[in-house]
Amino acid sequence: MKRVAVETRVDFHFCGGDTVSIITTGPEEIIQMVANQSDGWLQYDDIVINVRNISYIKVRTVD
Repeated sequence: MKRVAVETRVDFHFCGGDTVSIITTGPEEIIQMVANQSDGWLQYDDIVINVRNISYIKVRTVD
């Protein structure tokens, strides 16, 4: 059986109302990286996010 990679959208919602979205096939990896940040910065591909200002994270499949 062939596994199909499902694209998932990870939305980072910030205190000031801004949103940054990342489309990935590994949302668990991104959530784990955010949880393990000690200095508050997450770099994913060409995006750098200050995770200290995140209000919440929303994960959903891409339609």
